[in-house]
Amino acid sequence: MCESTPRCLPEDIMLNERYKIGRVIGEGSFGITYIGKDLLLNITVAIKEYFPLSYGSRDVRGRDDYSIYIYHGKNSELYNKGLSDFYSEATILSQFHSLDGIVSVRDFFYLNNTAYIVMDYVDGITLKEYVRKNGAIKGPEAFLMMKSIIRSLKKIHDAKILHRDISPDNILIRIKEKQLVLIDFGSAREKNVMTDKSLTVTFKRGYTSEEQYLRKGRQGSWSDVYSLCATMYFMLTGKEPNESIERMLKDRLVPLSEIENIDLTKRQKQAIMHGMSIKAEDRIQSMDELYSELYNKKRFSFNILT
Repeated sequence: MCESTPRCLPEDIMLNERYKIGRVIGEGSFGITYIGKDLLLNITVAIKEYFPLSYGSRDVRGRDDYSIYIYHGKNSELYNKGLSDFYSEATILSQFHSLDGIVSVRDFFYLNNTAYIVMDYVDGITLKEYVRKNGAIKGPEAFLMMKSIIRSLKKIHDAKILHRDISPDNILIRIKEKQLVLIDFGSAREKNVMTDKSLTVTFKRGYTSEEQYLRKGRQGSWSDVYSLCATMYFMLTGKEPNESIERMLKDRLVPLSEIENIDLTKRQKQAIMHGMSIKAEDRIQSMDELYSELYNKKRFSFNILT
């Protein structure tokens, strides 16, 4: 998109007198992610820029001004609200920098009438790309890879924070280590999971729980459980799960027990399907409970997880 619409920052420019911008490694409706260089620490980083397409524009052709210009009307209010949410994403991520399964934040700053999050650079590809390229992942390997994600999400939920956008698109895999890293906390919100307070809706086809489609759906740790188990279903089968909202009308999702060459125990297959129960009240309620059912062990603490 940046080639046809020159809104992306050109390579080799400096940000905050410290970071050198490189090529674009990700682009969406609300932001652009660049590979970059931290010249102070001499390390490669990822730099995420807040840039919502609907509210503003920038043309870098023949210019030295890289500011984003906001469209007239209510766009300014919406833009500033998104900017505040972008800051919230950075603060949420910074709380969990020590967790293996979460991308770490190194810096945050305002510039060019927008803001930037500087994160550790993960040398890998999305889980979706990996499965599309290499096929379904064997059961034991998938379970081993998922442990760090489950551990991280338990810690996040303990802090009363929901991710709300778990999917193969938002998990990176370090190819050499076969390690998974959960990214993109743009939809994460602080919330007491014991209340019925409604939240902004976030959709990801095949991975969003049914309560997230409902305006006043009661979201909680069980919502992230659904998305994580749907992601595991994709890992194991190479197939996108049916949308939960469609399953409410007629459930056509093929259970893992009916799919050949899924090298898991009956209990493990049932655990994943239990985590994908359509109704929240029928579903596994926590990452603690999910771990117990998946790995047939007592519910874990961080000191005893193996």
